[in-house]
Amino acid sequence: MILKRFYSIPDRVDIEFKNGLNIICADISEKSTDKDSMNGAGKSTVLHLIDFCLLAELDERIMRSEDFQKVTFVLECQDKNNYYKIKRSIKNPEKIYLAINSDDWKEKELEECKILFKEIFFSIPEDEENELTFRTLMNFVKRNEKIGFNRIFRHYPKWGVYLRNAVNLFLIGLNYKLPLEKQELIKEKEKIGKIIYGLDRNLKKKDVPNKATLKSKRALLEQQIKSRQKILDNFKVHKEYHELEIEANNLTKQMKNAQNQVFVNNQKLEEYKEALSTYISIDLSEIEELYNSLKVHLSDSLKHGFSSIQEFHQKLIENRNTYLSDEISRIERTQEELRSNLELFDKKRASIMEILQMHGALSEYNLILQRLDEDKKGLFEISSYIDVYEEISDYKKEKKEIVGQIDENNTKSENEINENEKMISQLIIIFEEIYEKIVSVPGILVFGIKDRYKPPDQVFELDVKGERKGSPGIERVRIFAYDLAIIFHNILLNRRFPRFVMHDGIFHGVDKRQIFNAIKYVIDKSKEESFQYITTMNMCDFLENIDYEPYIRVRLEDTVEGSLMGFKF
Repeated sequence: MILKRFYSIPDRVDIEFKNGLNIICADISEKSTDKDSMNGAGKSTVLHLIDFCLLAELDERIMRSEDFQKVTFVLECQDKNNYYKIKRSIKNPEKIYLAINSDDWKEKELEECKILFKEIFFSIPEDEENELTFRTLMNFVKRNEKIGFNRIFRHYPKWGVYLRNAVNLFLIGLNYKLPLEKQELIKEKEKIGKIIYGLDRNLKKKDVPNKATLKSKRALLEQQIKSRQKILDNFKVHKEYHELEIEANNLTKQMKNAQNQVFVNNQKLEEYKEALSTYISIDLSEIEELYNSLKVHLSDSLKHGFSSIQEFHQKLIENRNTYLSDEISRIERTQEELRSNLELFDKKRASIMEILQMHGALSEYNLILQRLDEDKKGLFEISSYIDVYEEISDYKKEKKEIVGQIDENNTKSENEINENEKMISQLIIIFEEIYEKIVSVPGILVFGIKDRYKPPDQVFELDVKGERKGSPGIERVRIFAYDLAIIFHNILLNRRFPRFVMHDGIFHGVDKRQIFNAIKYVIDKSKEESFQYITTMNMCDFLENIDYEPYIRVRLEDTVEGSLMGFKF
């Protein structure tokens, strides 16, 4: 897929893209003053708006702009078989209009297009659902100063390590589902671990005996209950009191059911109140990785990412506590109703018993019944604790099965790398060919399995070995080389894949000699390969020994009149 044309309705912007280098540049106008600046002319906005047509969200200042509300943007692109036109307005961004090989526009919903475009641009089936969304993959296509140039393999700073691995495996053409599946297994394993810990802690807190002891006690109680029940069954009451006996027994059963429910609810209340007072710690795997990067460079975007994680975690805890509080209130109300019913049943049963006792018929019966009730209560409590032990045992079995699935996933991951060494080597060679044409220091792309890892850890190793690691300028050169290598790699694989990348301000902080080599490489490579490298530059940063004129697709100026849209926003 390549870009052909981007334009606005009403007509203000009209850009035709060509093979190879495409520059969106800004220049100093003859009418400009010392207070004007090329920063703000609209270079980055061009790329943002192209990305907007590719279903991205726009900055709020653009979305709120009354002038922008009047504008619709159209992006035209082409693959081997089809010519696509995508139309989207600032005023109504949820509606997308799509025309394929014609001017017959079809209205589509935004969410519908996200699924459709994943198939069109990346050949991922529309019915496949996972974290590898169309917009996730489009972070490879467009990188910018704020979020895209910090790390070579992480095109978006909020990606976790498993999603990062999945994206890069997909870019190479490997099984990207493996890290996503492992991430779900790890989450499920941790969830079960917390449940086991909570149940076990509750048993220890109540000083409950072990399961074997409880089973022995249960067997003795069951035998004792049978004996007492047999005595009650054979107990004879005067005939005129038989109906009262039946009513008393029914009331006793109702009271036991209510008492059992009170017992169960009390256990739930204890667990919920314990959970409410317990702070669940955040998974520190990504924070640890970010922390490790502090030894080299700590950017504002990383600080912001860390803050966002903390805010998300705090919101999650607040929602959880609200839910637990509501449940506690509901159960406490239920308990009040049950206790009220128990009091009513008890009074009615006491009245009946009083009638029977007046005739001297049930004194012994009452004593046996009382002891039987106590035995049944004890049996219910013991059985409840045994059920908890059984539940813990079941969870441990499930956890063990998940651990086995994690090991199996690790084995599949190792096999995936070993069985595709030729494909990986192709990418490594392409990267090295690009990199060595730009810088003098070596840089070796590493994509494989870690030599050592624990089963729960992520197993893939993604790195670029070489000198000056951590240098912002060198890191940007590596990003330049990696992104282009991915495009050329996919061309060789004949995959349905974008043949364009958009780098907004990638050359900031890069040595001029390396900028020259990078620009020259794109120009030379475009003579033998079909691809598009789209970037933004100020004309004052143009190098003298390169003729940029044939590659400028739009020239903006530092005044309002010469800016992208002709108005401030």
